[in-house]
Amino acid sequence: QTTRLHHRRPPGGVDIPFPIRLHTALSEAEEEGLGHIISWQQHGRCFLVREPKLFEKRKCLNMKFTSFQRQLNLYGFRRLTKGDDRGCYYHELFLRGKAFLCQYIKRTRIKGTGVKVKLDPNTEPDFYSLPSVGSG
Repeated sequence: QTTRLHHRRPPGGVDIPFPIRLHTALSEAEEEGLGHIISWQQHGRCFLVREPKLFEKRKCLNMKFTSFQRQLNLYGFRRLTKGDDRGCYYHELFLRGKAFLCQYIKRTRIKGTGVKVKLDPNTEPDFYSLPSVGSG
């Protein structure tokens, strides 16, 4: 009688979780001179997709932009609505040069209630008042 060992996938059925893939994609974009499509902000605490159509066309993360936005929401990323970082996405554990933190970003398991909570722009963080993260 032989015992077969099976490779067990992490929850969500993917080998590399979305936050780690995103962090890698941002690093690669920086190295390959594709900052005009997607890049970290100067302080390294949030990132901006500058050209959503090119993002899709270049197969960044191999997904459509709407699917990308859905993944961001499922992993708890927030979109900034004012200031120099308007349109950027951030997560407190998603920082330039600190990919190891991505392992602690967990996917939301429960679907939403259908009610969208209106966030107060006055409670959004001011990343320019904090020290920069990573190289940049």
